[in-house]
Amino acid sequence: MNRRTGLLCLTLFATACGPESEIAANETGKALSTSEQKTDVSALVDPPIITFWSGTGCPDGTQVGWYTYNNAAMIMPNSSGSGWVNDEAKSLMVFRMPAGTIIRVYDSPSGAHNDDWAEIVIKEYAPQLCVSSFEDPVNNAAYSLRWCRHNGLNGKVSQARMQPYAFNGSTCNGTWY
Repeated sequence: MNRRTGLLCLTLFATACGPESEIAANETGKALSTSEQKTDVSALVDPPIITFWSGTGCPDGTQVGWYTYNNAAMIMPNSSGSGWVNDEAKSLMVFRMPAGTIIRVYDSPSGAHNDDWAEIVIKEYAPQLCVSSFEDPVNNAAYSLRWCRHNGLNGKVSQARMQPYAFNGSTCNGTWY
């Protein structure tokens, strides 16, 4: 081993095992539990994922698209934007999704509210969660779904958006379900 490699190894060992390698703490200075530390690391190793399915009930039918979520506002384009197959999605499934994430799916390619659209609010951390239909209102401990009905949304999704905070605007030119 040459001198440069030896110094690098010594520096890495000292950094990893030195006094700065104490148990991680949260913003209050309280030590994080092992499970909290694993959650922080797993978000980097296994980021949240959203998948779209052609059948109702999630893994039913064919997977028609998927995205990695980076906890920022994002638009998931349909096939014209290299995303899922347009007008195919009838359900979605999320993996490792943080609480507070809000997902909207639209019949309109521009995300306009003058056609069908649905809003899904993830209420608690979801290691794996199936939203079996965009047309079935749900309000349980895991998530809520409300649907603005015009002429049907399942199999007509042309745009999806997700973000970690509430959307602006929620007009419904149809009927809320």
